[in-house]
Amino acid sequence: MMQDLAKRSRSITSLRDFLELLGDAGQAITWSERVMPEPDVRNIAVAASRDANGAPAIVFDNIAGYPGKRTAVGVHGSWDNIALLLGRPKGTTIRELFFEIAGRWGDAAAQISIVPEGQAPVHECRIESGINLYDVLPVFRINEYDGGFYLGKASVASRDPEDPDNFGKQNVGIYRLQLQGPDSFTLMTIPSHDMGRQIMAAERTGLPLKIAVMLGNHPGLAVFAATPIGYEESEYSYASAMMGAPIRLTKSGNGIDILADSEIVIEAEMQLGERVLEGPFGEFPGSYSGVRKAPIFKVTAISHRKNPIFENIYIGRGWTEHDTLIGLHTSAPIYAQLRQNFPEVTAVNALYQHGLTGIISVKNRMAGFAKTVALRALSTPHGVMYLKNLIMVDADVDPFDLNQVMWALSTRTRADDIIVLLNMPAVPIDPSAVVPGKGHRLIIDATSYLPPDPVGEAHLVTPPTGPDIDELSKKIRAMQLGALQ
Repeated sequence: MMQDLAKRSRSITSLRDFLELLGDAGQAITWSERVMPEPDVRNIAVAASRDANGAPAIVFDNIAGYPGKRTAVGVHGSWDNIALLLGRPKGTTIRELFFEIAGRWGDAAAQISIVPEGQAPVHECRIESGINLYDVLPVFRINEYDGGFYLGKASVASRDPEDPDNFGKQNVGIYRLQLQGPDSFTLMTIPSHDMGRQIMAAERTGLPLKIAVMLGNHPGLAVFAATPIGYEESEYSYASAMMGAPIRLTKSGNGIDILADSEIVIEAEMQLGERVLEGPFGEFPGSYSGVRKAPIFKVTAISHRKNPIFENIYIGRGWTEHDTLIGLHTSAPIYAQLRQNFPEVTAVNALYQHGLTGIISVKNRMAGFAKTVALRALSTPHGVMYLKNLIMVDADVDPFDLNQVMWALSTRTRADDIIVLLNMPAVPIDPSAVVPGKGHRLIIDATSYLPPDPVGEAHLVTPPTGPDIDELSKKIRAMQLGALQ
């Protein structure tokens, strides 16, 4: 069964392929009952996300006001869906998924397949005049008080304005896009993001910045578009390496490498020096962002497949698809970066609110060692802006098991194990920030003591652990399920 799952996972080339795989596994449903764009789609997405382990993808094909249009939500909305994407069975634990992803990390095994534009499914239909995004996309407000219609799960491909032929510097990222009219939208980012760097470079040099907005994408790319990797590292290459299969690319009409099998691609160009008001938007911390001025992009063309599927996402107070989509792919790069200097790091859990709180397990090399590792984590590309609260635990504590983490906090933390760093850079949408863009860092060292620390008199119980216990747990669960049948 595992071999069959792995083989089928490697055969995925598109959103449609993945939805078919999910459907065969009982992890995708079609909602044919008539729904209103608001609040029905939102409400159904939120109800599904209550089951973080097993929620299905949902395809709506009867949306009031959008005859003939289809919308998908929850494609990455559960750990079972992530497991199937990786060729693993339903019920695979979060810890097992973490090490599966960490073991595949890197782009060395990337396979890129180029599809001629005339043969790419994404170019089956082409619109170059009379562009109206509202005619193509069945849009809805993701949260009730959003300032407009947002594309919450678009993968935006762009080239470095100063080095446009460098494939590695071609960024693919998920950014929030607010429609501003039939042929324009704003894109919100921050300077530390790759897109933020490219926007600043374009305006500094006066060079054009063209982008391709991909909607309804290969599920492997969707997770890497939200993953903090290096500026000169290709999201396409990482997605191919993770899937163990080629990623099919073609050219957009404005010269960007795009997925050949995406459902919809919107080609656009940034209007240099222009800003319009954007927001508010219900963001991943569970709060609305404020209203800010953002760069505006003019749409130049749209390509799409026949009968395209518009994919969107519910974002808000967790747990939501956003958390499942990016959680492990936020954790894995931090883990890889830390282990370059500190091989004693055994796991990283940055699942919560895009890593605003992280838990890192480490084998203490010396007294105070865990604090040193924590400070290094704060300097990783993601840690600079996002890692606000860090809990350090010993290697015998599973950072994905909050019961064990709470035990470590309760039994291995002293007052001088807590460090607070003030006036640090922070993601502007953190609702706890007094000033957007600045905040604190909190490090809690819940690891055991080593000399010259005073060790104390307690001798801790060491329960049985390891692969044998893991196998016994699985056997007990299997026997339990068998009894129910």
